[in-house]
Amino acid sequence: MRASKPISSSLQLFVPLVDFLGKILGPKTEVVLQSVKDFSHSVVAIANGNLSGRTIGSPATDLVLHIWQNHEYDQHNYLTHCTSYTVQGHPMVSSTLFLRNSRGRVIGFLCINFDNSAFRQASQELRRASAYLDALGLADPTAELKDDRALPGQSEAENGTDRSTREVLSVNTDEVVTHNIAEFAADLGIPPVRMNRQERLQLIMRLNGSGVFLVKGSVDTVARALGISAPSVYRYLHTIRNAAADPDQSTSARPAQL
Repeated sequence: MRASKPISSSLQLFVPLVDFLGKILGPKTEVVLQSVKDFSHSVVAIANGNLSGRTIGSPATDLVLHIWQNHEYDQHNYLTHCTSYTVQGHPMVSSTLFLRNSRGRVIGFLCINFDNSAFRQASQELRRASAYLDALGLADPTAELKDDRALPGQSEAENGTDRSTREVLSVNTDEVVTHNIAEFAADLGIPPVRMNRQERLQLIMRLNGSGVFLVKGSVDTVARALGISAPSVYRYLHTIRNAAADPDQSTSARPAQL
């Protein structure tokens, strides 16, 4: 495990925990400590970073940006069992704890990403074996698989949430931004460079809501993807944020020249 250069004393307390969890959870579990001070270089300590390829100084993930932008930490203390992916598309199971200082302010995130591919493969093999026994008439007719049933008393924790979502464990800031652009552009059904002004506004509105613009340099990356200037992106953002501050203003309104 490596730790970054000086961080806040409150967050520093969690650095040994990263190493500890990395050791006891094993090499198939990545443990990451992220700071909220600089989302462009959010990772301040990491164990088993080879699983995602991330290192000290890697940016916040799209999920962390979304949590911060939308203040999800106000309702919960943690998120569990999220689906995450490395940049190469390798799936993992992720959980995130919101770290707070003595005043209750969120100062960072402790993220645990588990590579459960071996278990998924074993489960598939067991299902194949079960189907084979069924075909031969050798299965126990009284046996039932109850893995998918909730156990009695199981419920969502009061201060956390267990939800299905998608997270990409990006190695650098460009990956964070371009992934979100590609995902949102696919939803709109048109390549970024072919978008008209209204479509650009919709895309930038979604990027803003996802927290992408918390990452330094994201405006330039978005401008390149859309084939427009950085000042134009800022003008779109100005329009969106003014509309959010004044609900009576239509979000479709835009400056004469963008």
